[in-house]
Amino acid sequence: MQTKVDPRSVSVRDLSEADIQFVLDYWFRSPTGFIESLGADPTKLPAEAQFGDSLRQRVRTNAGLGGSRLTSLAILHEEQFVGFHNLNPLVEGDFGVFHAHISRPEFRRRGVAECSYPQACRVFLQRFDLKRILFKTPARNVGAIRVKEKLGIRFIGEELVDFGIIRPGTLAKVYELTREEAARAERHDVS
Repeated sequence: MQTKVDPRSVSVRDLSEADIQFVLDYWFRSPTGFIESLGADPTKLPAEAQFGDSLRQRVRTNAGLGGSRLTSLAILHEEQFVGFHNLNPLVEGDFGVFHAHISRPEFRRRGVAECSYPQACRVFLQRFDLKRILFKTPARNVGAIRVKEKLGIRFIGEELVDFGIIRPGTLAKVYELTREEAARAERHDVS
C-alpha cells in the first residue's frame, strides 16, 4: 500500500511554460492503453506540436493580463509538478466541466486529488464567477469517482457524453458542486 501524501504538501497554481512538457508527456507518452482506460480517445487530440504551441500561447497571453484567465492549473507536491486540472467546456458566469489528471503514476492513489480538487475548485469558481462546477466522469474511471465520493461532491445522475477528447457515447457519472456547497465545505475544513 502506498503512503498518503501530507495534505499540506499539495498545492495548485497556474500552468506555466515549464509544465507544458509534462502535460504533453501525459497525453502522448503514457503507457499504451492508459488514456483509453479513462474513457478518452487519443485520436481526438491535436498533433503534439500543435497542442504544445497552443498551451504555450495561452500561458504567454495570460502573463500579459491583469488577472489570470487560464483554465489549466498545475498540481504540485512539495512544489514539484505531479498533474493538472482543467475546465472544458466553460461557460463563464455559469459552469465549467472539471477534469483532473495525475500525470506521475507514483502519485496516483495517494490522496493528491483529494487535496487538489478543493483548491482548484476554489480558484475556478472565483476566477470565472461560476455558479457551479460539473464533473462528467467516465463510469469506467473508478479512481476519479472515488475521489468525488470521498469529498462528498453531489452525484446528480448519468449521461452519455461526447466532448473534448472523451470517446463519443461514453457513459459518465455526473457530479455537481455549487458555489454555496464549496463555501460550506471550506468553512467546515477551517473549523
